[in-house]
Amino acid sequence: MKFVFSEITRLLHPQAVVPVRIGDTAVPREVVSNVVGFFIVFMLSFAAGVLILAAMGMDLVTSFGAAAATLGNIGPGLGMVGPTDNYAHVPMLGKWVLAFLMLMGRLELFTVIILFSPSFWKK
Repeated sequence: MKFVFSEITRLLHPQAVVPVRIGDTAVPREVVSNVVGFFIVFMLSFAAGVLILAAMGMDLVTSFGAAAATLGNIGPGLGMVGPTDNYAHVPMLGKWVLAFLMLMGRLELFTVIILFSPSFWKK
């Protein structure tokens, strides 16, 4: 949120230097950009997982719970993948999507993205 407010201030006053601070320490702009980038990639991955699972016929609560549980490695999900249920009823393609989300959550998002990037394998 501090980054959003600093960008709004920067739009209003283009010559202003408005650092993002945590306590008394100014956070470098590169660090803030990396954090915002990670957050955006995480949310896009989560949304894609939810949409794919919902397109397979799973209800929205179960789709949210399964995607959050696998991408965030948080344990049981919600709905039909809750603490008293399991993933047996998830379609096979859905299990592959959830396995990929779990891989992204365990190995970190950027590591998996780089692993599947063609430029990584050229060397």
